[in-house]
Amino acid sequence: PPLLKCALPHAAQPQPMASFGTTSRGLADSPARPLSCMRLSQTRRSPKKVGRPAASAARALRESNQANGYKPAQTPNIKPSSRRMGSSAGSSRSAASSLKRAAPESDGPAPKRRSAGDQPLEAVDESTALSELHASREDNERLTCEVERLNTARSAWEDRAAEQAAELERLHAEIEAARQELSAQVTAAEESAAAAEAARAAAQAEAEATAARAAGLESSLAATVASVTELTCRTHAQEELRRQMHETIQALRGNIRVFCRVRGGGGEAECAVSVPAGQVEDTVLEIRPVDGAKGGPQRFQFDHAFGAAASQEDVFVEVSQLTQSALDGHNVAIFAYGQTGSGKTFTMEGPGGDPGVTPRAVERLFAHAAELSALGSSFEFEVSCLEVYNEEVRDLLAPPPKGGEPAKLKLQDLAGVVCVQGLKSTRVATAEEVAPLLAAAQRVRSTASTKMNDRSSRSHYVFRMRIRRREGEGGECRESELYLVDLAGSERVKESGVSGEQMVEARAINKSLSSLGDVVAALASGAKHVPFRNSKLTHLMQNALSGSSKTLMFVNISPLAKHYNESVSSLRFAQKVNGCLSSNKRGLPGK
Repeated sequence: PPLLKCALPHAAQPQPMASFGTTSRGLADSPARPLSCMRLSQTRRSPKKVGRPAASAARALRESNQANGYKPAQTPNIKPSSRRMGSSAGSSRSAASSLKRAAPESDGPAPKRRSAGDQPLEAVDESTALSELHASREDNERLTCEVERLNTARSAWEDRAAEQAAELERLHAEIEAARQELSAQVTAAEESAAAAEAARAAAQAEAEATAARAAGLESSLAATVASVTELTCRTHAQEELRRQMHETIQALRGNIRVFCRVRGGGGEAECAVSVPAGQVEDTVLEIRPVDGAKGGPQRFQFDHAFGAAASQEDVFVEVSQLTQSALDGHNVAIFAYGQTGSGKTFTMEGPGGDPGVTPRAVERLFAHAAELSALGSSFEFEVSCLEVYNEEVRDLLAPPPKGGEPAKLKLQDLAGVVCVQGLKSTRVATAEEVAPLLAAAQRVRSTASTKMNDRSSRSHYVFRMRIRRREGEGGECRESELYLVDLAGSERVKESGVSGEQMVEARAINKSLSSLGDVVAALASGAKHVPFRNSKLTHLMQNALSGSSKTLMFVNISPLAKHYNESVSSLRFAQKVNGCLSSNKRGLPGK
């Protein structure tokens, strides 16, 4: 093809056979000369020895050319293949060298005509002509191979050009496809931009409308905030008034109050223990002696009396106001006293389906705290469980040491406040978090079996909840403690039939209960000295029994005839605490 011919060098392009033996200028630019002289001038090989006839012929030819004025032509340096040339090639090279020196220049003057006396070329030896013929054949074969090689290269270039043309066509097709795809994308982008612009305009219009509504809402909100602020101030004032009125009511009722509860159930003959009907408030309890006992019916007056038919809910209704006092910043102590088997644990803890005072009080605390939190108050609660066993204070929530018994603690007075060193306190936020703590403490509490009760409590169980209340940010902070105590049962050693270690436990229980009676009586009478340190129990409860604290004691009695003496003893203990006097024989309560 023309493109391939232009790409190939000039020397590599195939030439017609008629141009062999000429220079690069062609046949028209060079004079004619013998073929033997041309071929011998082009074969520049190292000289080899030739036969005598060939040497003589070459010498004669050289002399004749010199005589006639011939000069060798300037021919291109074509290197023949050494593999295709034999021994005759060596002779032809020697002859060619001689002829080259004798040959005339191609572009010089025309050779002179020989004279009659010159030696003719036909006189050259026949061997020289054969050598030239062999050399010509070899050159022809070499050039033919070169032409074939160039034709092969041309075919390869043509194939490559075809491949490049196909590749170029493929690239053109890909470019066209990409152009069309890009055009489609540009069109889609323009459509999306138009849609986005329309959406932006709609959104801007909506934003302007929203801004207008927001401005109206802000003004409304400002008015609402002002109204809420005013209502909050009023609510705080009302809350403070409520707290003061509640405190006044509780003070009128007495900071120390005694409730009496008769245990329900029983399958034996009952003594006549009842709450007389017709009272405005159930405050009087009547007990009649069993057959053979001396004396007549006795009446005892308390702040409230619950008969055997009273439910757990009825009892807690009268107690619930004290939980509010605990949230208001007052220390509160509620404990149950009575002989073993009289229902103290039932009143304070209760069974799973009918909870007692402690679970209900905890639930009420968190419910009230949630209501007050809506008014800006914040609360923190911490729970701990202890027991006083044989005048030792033990932590019921701490992991037991290697011995297996609960950890023993020491009491310490710090600035008039009794602290328990090493006591574990658990922070809680809901009543559900308190339930497993109560269950864990009950599992490790000290109990034993006696003649009067199969599972008698041999220690005083104390549930303590510490409350911190803060009024708003940076407001007043109040701290208080709520003590819910299930005292060990008072018992007469003769009737309980205990001995050994249980005898020691019974003496420690009775001593601490007697000390508790002395402390409560001293507080009720306004004595200057209150013997808190007479027992570990009263020392532990000093924070909840002194100052502006609220104290409530349940006196639990059994209605069974065999427990008559113990019931009377418990009522007399309550008399000592509350300042009540037994009635005269006519059954009238006295003060």
